[in-house]
Parts: sequence; C-alpha cells; structure tokens
Amino acid sequence: KGSNPPNEPSSKHDRVTQILIQAYDAQPMKPPPASPEEMARRAEIGRNYVIGKFKRHNKLQHDLACKIKMKNHAIRMLPRDTMWKEEALKVDVTGEGMVPKWRRIPVDTPPIPDFDISKFIVRDEDA
Repeated sequence: KGSNPPNEPSSKHDRVTQILIQAYDAQPMKPPPASPEEMARRAEIGRNYVIGKFKRHNKLQHDLACKIKMKNHAIRMLPRDTMWKEEALKVDVTGEGMVPKWRRIPVDTPPIPDFDISKFIVRDEDA
C-alpha cells in the first residue's frame, strides 16, 4: 500500500518538480508604473549621465591626442640619421612594465610583479 514501484517517481518528487516548473514558468513581476514626475526625474538623471560620460570621453581623447602630437613632435625634432632617432623609434617589448603576452584583456592597473594566479585557483582535487 505505502510503497511506490521502483519505476514510478514518488509523489514528493512530483510535487517538487511541479513547484520548480511553476517557478520557472512564472511571469516576472513588473514594478508599478512610475508617475510622470518620477519619469521626468529619471530622464533628467539619464540625460546628465550621458552628458557626463561624453565630457569624460572627450577629455580623455583630447589628452591622448595631445600626448601623441607631443611625442611625434619630439621625434621630428631629433637630428636625422642619428642613433638617437633610431633608438627613439625602436619598440622594446621585453622591458619591465610591459603587458604579459598571456593577458587577453586590457586592464587599468599594471601587472603585479611575481604574481602567480595558480595560487588562487581552486580545483576539484584541491577542495
């Protein structure tokens, strides 16, 4: 009477499965509509955010453009056919502070000397 055949799932599993299906299929709750004053306030905040981002972007691009122009001007001022100009135009990819070749994404911070990522990776056999 009280036992289920081995091939049939128990009623407890059916109930849990049904609850999970209902949770998965449930419609997301929508927030109540905002008042016109709140929508205007949000629009103003968004507008100011975009304006601020444009100003920040333009300032950064202007700074980079000025630095590139100054670098090119300094290189042009070096005497022609000299070792100084050759050395100035040489790209040294072996020096300190260069981005490691294994790094695939740009970051805002320089690499940490002697940092070993493998010390911080947790593997299944370690856990």
